[in-house]
Amino acid sequence: MTAECGKSRLEVAKERLQAISSAFNFHHSFIEILKTVIGVESESENSDEESGNEDSTKEDANINLSDNEPETDKAVISMDGIANKVCLHNFETLQYMMGRPEFKVARKYNAKALDIVPDNFNALWNKVYILISENDSIKDDMLTNAENILQQLETVITKDKKLMLIAKAEVAGMHTLLQENLKTFLNSVALYEEILDELQEFSKQSLSDIENLVLIWKQDLVQNYARLTYGHKHERAIAMASDIVKELDHHPTIFDKDKARLWVNLAVIIQHCVPRYERQFDYSNIELSEFPTSEHCYRKAMKLDPENPRIFMQAGREQRKRAKTVPGLEEAVEWLEKAMEGEGMETVKEYLLHHIGLANQSLWQLTDNPEYRNIEDDYKFRKNSHNDNGPRLGSRVIKPPNHPLDFIQIPPPYKKLHKSTQWRFFNPIVRDINNRYYLRAIQCFEEAIRIGLEKCLYLTHLARLRSSALDLVKAGECLLEAEKEVLSDMVSPDAVGVSLYEYIGYHEETLMMQKGFEHKHAEKIKGFYRESIRQSTHNSWKPVVAFHHLLRILYKQLEDEGGFDCERDRMIVQDEYFLLYMAIQEAKDPRDILQTLTTTAPKIDLISRLIQAFHERNEEFDAEAGFTYFSVLAVFRKMKKIKIGAENNDVETKRILLELAERVARQRIEQPRYLRKEYRILYELIGEEAHQRELNSSSLDCKLAKLQEMKMKIVMTIIFPTMTVGCIRSMEQC
Repeated sequence: MTAECGKSRLEVAKERLQAISSAFNFHHSFIEILKTVIGVESESENSDEESGNEDSTKEDANINLSDNEPETDKAVISMDGIANKVCLHNFETLQYMMGRPEFKVARKYNAKALDIVPDNFNALWNKVYILISENDSIKDDMLTNAENILQQLETVITKDKKLMLIAKAEVAGMHTLLQENLKTFLNSVALYEEILDELQEFSKQSLSDIENLVLIWKQDLVQNYARLTYGHKHERAIAMASDIVKELDHHPTIFDKDKARLWVNLAVIIQHCVPRYERQFDYSNIELSEFPTSEHCYRKAMKLDPENPRIFMQAGREQRKRAKTVPGLEEAVEWLEKAMEGEGMETVKEYLLHHIGLANQSLWQLTDNPEYRNIEDDYKFRKNSHNDNGPRLGSRVIKPPNHPLDFIQIPPPYKKLHKSTQWRFFNPIVRDINNRYYLRAIQCFEEAIRIGLEKCLYLTHLARLRSSALDLVKAGECLLEAEKEVLSDMVSPDAVGVSLYEYIGYHEETLMMQKGFEHKHAEKIKGFYRESIRQSTHNSWKPVVAFHHLLRILYKQLEDEGGFDCERDRMIVQDEYFLLYMAIQEAKDPRDILQTLTTTAPKIDLISRLIQAFHERNEEFDAEAGFTYFSVLAVFRKMKKIKIGAENNDVETKRILLELAERVARQRIEQPRYLRKEYRILYELIGEEAHQRELNSSSLDCKLAKLQEMKMKIVMTIIFPTMTVGCIRSMEQC
């Protein structure tokens, strides 16, 4: 090709290559995302390549398969087949082409891809990019080669839709190789869905030459759905995945172990999607009976691959959660114990022990007929609901007053916890201390604590069992140890910190009520319940007991009108009581209480008054209380609606937020609990600020402004931590 419009052949070639990429937005978009990621991560070493662990995070919701394929006459379709190797080599080529180019390494991976499939669209595009980008003094014969490949690519674009589908599918696969986050999973799923829709335009006969690839794409889509639904809602996931799995289950060229993996992935999707149907989407046009149950999926998978211990691990976990009878729970224990005997299961032994312990705990409750006791029975309130001058039980509160009320004018708590919540949360008192299931549960949790990394969860369960035997001292020791573990304050699939602090509050409340209600101890308990509420703002698990018991403690404090030092202290308790009263009153579902805290202007005004009062009073638990309610406002995006401080502006609001967060950081440094790195960094920035003030340099104002900005970023990170979509606990990977 000759130069056009005064442009050199090289310039024309570059423009043609860019046009080919831009013609297919999926390719262009992926390269732009890749450039961004490489730009951020180019300083780091390629640790995956050095360790030989190129895909160590890709195990989520998948069955671990052996490297050796069984002997068979079937045409084997495997997720690790030729198509995936080409996709991986193309991805590796792009990595070394973009960012800080290493064309020598890129050429090596590009050659591997072309050796496998010489006419692969993405590999040919990469080859031209390398040829025309490596240097500007390209030889004529190399440039001619590039031009010939460009002509080939342009022909494919206009005449070969199937090759373009293959190219699109490779890019879909590359997205999840790039990085595991919501955007890449959504992009990958969207591309695969487009491909399956476009396949409808072809006849079955015309697709015979790429039938194996289509099967791989469908398996990959189901796998991505399973990983996506760990932290994201997707309306098409369950219907699409169910149709694909049912279709491929009868396909003669797919291994049974790959079919088993499909059924496990479908089970994972059902587990995460079905409970959301009624609450999150309008699925009125979908009959849930159309889809198999997760139990059915696991039984199919176990039948297809009976030697895979990880299938039994997943199936046992699900059976343990759903079984309501002794035979059902014993079957769950049998599956979990079989999984524990499997080869290579040492790394997940603590996880298996955890679920075996939970199953035995449920078996104990079914066989021992323990006594359930509600701590609410220990509260003796003055009956003001039948007084002619006082409110009736269940009185609706619209807008609470901004002045103290006589106790007789305050409506008492009236909504009670659902029985299922009580059975789940309150400790049943053991009747037979030698019950074999009870002893086995303790044994499992103690063994999991001894060998495990995620001790926080196991310590919490062990504390509950100790409390059931009325050994509150040992229970308290377990909870104190649990507070020191990293899971006590982080985003996790189990929301361990939410349930931990909810239970610590309940444990401390039990101890208090044994001696009698006491204001100082009550403040400490309120702090635990608020911490559970704060952590629930960024976890999927929502505390119900924490809200109800915090409300009752506040009402008990209001009953003791002589227990306040001043009117301000009483108003703080009264405002928080009415805030929770209205939230609980409004919530139709107990899991929505947190969200209803900010749904009306009167409640937002109450939160504003509380934050300002906690900030001004500044007693032991006030900073954490104020920071909790700030977190609630921030998560539900109501920060601009609050009026705090004398100025009532954003600057004043940010100042108070920072001061509360700094106080919390100072307190956390001295506490025995686990300290998140963000609090440590914030504490160090506070020290640096004090140091700069001592130096009093000419650029002090500039330095202080920069430190303020850094502190605010840290505070926002504390309020808005993230859990990567598709990534779950290592021991839960299947």
